[in-house]
Amino acid sequence: MIVGHRGAAALAPENTLAGLNKAADSGIHWIEIDTQLTADGIPVIFHDETLERCTNGSGKLASHTLSELKQLDAGSWFDGAFAGEKIPTLEEALQTCLDKDLFMNLEIKIHHDVQVVPLVKKISDVLKSIDFPNERLLLSSFSKHAVEQCKTLLPDIRRGYITEEKSTEYLNEIEHLSLFSVHVNQEMLTSDMAKSITDKGYTLNIWTLNDPDKLNDFIQMKVDNVITDNPELF
Repeated sequence: MIVGHRGAAALAPENTLAGLNKAADSGIHWIEIDTQLTADGIPVIFHDETLERCTNGSGKLASHTLSELKQLDAGSWFDGAFAGEKIPTLEEALQTCLDKDLFMNLEIKIHHDVQVVPLVKKISDVLKSIDFPNERLLLSSFSKHAVEQCKTLLPDIRRGYITEEKSTEYLNEIEHLSLFSVHVNQEMLTSDMAKSITDKGYTLNIWTLNDPDKLNDFIQMKVDNVITDNPELF
């Protein structure tokens, strides 16, 4: 299964509604996007802690209100054709996924541990308000604390742990999380690592693969899902 990374990051500005639409147009069914909180406590779709790389703004996203963020251009940095693209809210992204028949792997982006509890609580509130089907959603994070909070507040939604560790010693540390999947940096995944993960019964996902010629090697390792910037290549 092919998953569009941050929407379809090679085809449209990452973590935007334009990216979700591009992913849907490519024919895939799953997208992966990131969420974090604004200064006024609204979950928005954005990866970096700071605004400079993907908008014409500056400073930390978490220090800006939603109203301030909505004034920024989140598309021109990628291509002039996307000028005026906005940072979407989680609610807007969920609605777009419903409209476009997309499933969502939502990464809970934690830059500081103090963000975990308020972010997961707000995610829970949004999911309940929009009534997004649990079976169309996977919650994932590098933060074990965030995944623990998901287990507590959203126990019926599948959970994934993201890692780029070079060993699988962490497998003993995540058993209590009742995970559905483990998401590994494809550059670090070995056959032995893959076997250790799949032997535990986890779905194995890799990120971020942009070379289709390597796909068969990962299929041999029992990789289930491939997160890619360019789903059209696959």
